[in-house]
Parts: sequence; C-alpha cells; structure tokens
Amino acid sequence: MKSKLIYVFAIVVIFLLMAIELQAQTIDEGVAFIQSGKFAEARKVFEQIIEKDDKNAEAHFQLGQIFLNRAYAERNVDEAVDQLEKAVDLNPNNADYQYGYGAALGEKAQHAGVIKQAFLAPKIKNAFKRAVELNPQHVRARIGLAQYYIMAPSIMGGDEEEGWRQLDEAIKINELEGRFVKASMLARAKKSNEANEEYKTLVASKPKEWRAWKAYGNFCLRNERFDEAIKLFQKYVELRPDTADSFHSLGQGFLKKGDTEHAITMFRKAFELDKKYLSSLEYMGDAYQMKGQKKEAKEMYQAVLGHNDLNDSYRKKVENKLKEVE
Repeated sequence: MKSKLIYVFAIVVIFLLMAIELQAQTIDEGVAFIQSGKFAEARKVFEQIIEKDDKNAEAHFQLGQIFLNRAYAERNVDEAVDQLEKAVDLNPNNADYQYGYGAALGEKAQHAGVIKQAFLAPKIKNAFKRAVELNPQHVRARIGLAQYYIMAPSIMGGDEEEGWRQLDEAIKINELEGRFVKASMLARAKKSNEANEEYKTLVASKPKEWRAWKAYGNFCLRNERFDEAIKLFQKYVELRPDTADSFHSLGQGFLKKGDTEHAITMFRKAFELDKKYLSSLEYMGDAYQMKGQKKEAKEMYQAVLGHNDLNDSYRKKVENKLKEVE
C-alpha cells in the first residue's frame, strides 16, 4: 500500500513539473512572437496563461508591453498600465516590471489633464526610483528617472540637478544610450553648445555606431549647420550602405542646403533599397518643386498617394503638397 502511494505521488509530481515546464515554454513562445513582430499571436498566448493563472506576473508584464508597443495596431496605453500594475503588485521586487509600469504611466500622463498628471506624477517617479534601487545597472530606469527629474516641476518632485546626475550615471552604464539622451535633453533645454559637445564626444567614442552619427547629423540639420550635417550623414551611409534611411538622411541634408540634384539622387537610392520608404518619394517631389519641375513633383506626390496603407494625417499632408503644385 505504501509503495502504491509513493507511486501515485510520483506521478502527480511528474504531471506538476510537466505543467510548469509547459507554462514556461508558453511564456517563451509568446516572447518569440513579440520578437518577430507577431503581437496578436503573442497577446493570445499571454491572455490564455492569465486565464488559467491570474497570478502569473510575467504574463501580465509581457501583455502590458504588447499594449504599450507603438508597432501594435491595437495599442492601448490604459490597458498597458492595468497589466503592468498587476505585474508590479504580484512581484514588486522586479526592476523590469517597475520600469515598465513607470514608462506606461508616463505615456498616460502625456495625454492627461493637469489634475490627472498631478495624480500620476508620484507613481511615475516612485516606479522609476524603485527600479533603480532594485537594479542600479538598469540604464533605461536611470534614464526614465533622469527625464522625470529634469522635466517635472519642483512641486511634483522635479529636481534638475539630480536629473543630470542620473544621466551621468546612465552614461557610465551604457555610454551610447546615456549620452544620446543627455545630448537630446540639453538640446531640448536650449543648451546647444553643451549638446553639441555631448554629440561630438559620442561620435568620437563610438565611431562605428551609426546611431551616433545619425543623431548628431539630425542635430546639425535642426540647427541649420547643413555642411556639417551632410558630412555626418555621409558617415552614416558609409556605416549602413544597405539601408534606405541612411541615404534618405543624406538626401535631407542636401535638400536643406539647396543642392537638389544630389538630394534627388540620394532619395532615389533610398527608394530603390526599400520600396516602402515613401518619404523618399515625397521628398523627391519637394526637390523637383524647388527646381521648378512641377510635372515631376506632381508625379512623385501621386506615386505616394497611390498607396492604400497611408494613415490619414500623412495622406492629407501629401495631398496638400499636390494641390500646391497644381
């Protein structure tokens, strides 16, 4: 009898272990769907897990990440906040969960009224702060906390000096991400000279990192330093000659300078590399219009409008350009 009970117990344990393993595989399956951009399939996986076990913090976290992802057609920030809050409630000692919750709250606050923002502010700050406490090497949490300190008014816990200190700590962890954000925050604060030094340091430190050259090029473009922007975008092209965006960026530099011939050549190259890169057709139209070649400009705008998957605001923008030509 005793041996029989032991046998039954062993069978139960095996089935429990199989169930745990199956669940782990299912989580991994959902994550794999996210990584391949199959958000609807991933959502279904995590919702099924939650239906069976509502206390699965990881499933709530991953589902929240899906709803927060800008590439997801059914993006829903409120739902993301709810799911990530559940993840934090179930496991408050996970830095990723705290950071995700803070990021979702931050998104929600951007579209909220002043009273609602005042209510959300301490939650955002506390989530980022807790994430950093749990994992001091969590660079995105450091950056989120820094941005909060710099951008929030003092009445809501803002502290500019502490914000810059947090960004310097982020740079120590990940120079590319930290210095990039510091440069962009300095530019936002109208501290152009300081921002320029950060970008200059970044490209010198990370000469093979295309994102650094692109970011510095865009900074120069915004500040009407067109020759410098062109040189920086040329380096971007050198590092990524197989991507449409590098040629498109260089085309923008030439266009802003007024060199329409080189601009058209770059935009055409970008479109040849990626037929879905419709901005290059649009900008080619702009270049032709600058040259006074209205027929060619019209053809470019019409080519863009011939695609059915344009969002309403972009379609209206190109339609207005077409009207100006006509």
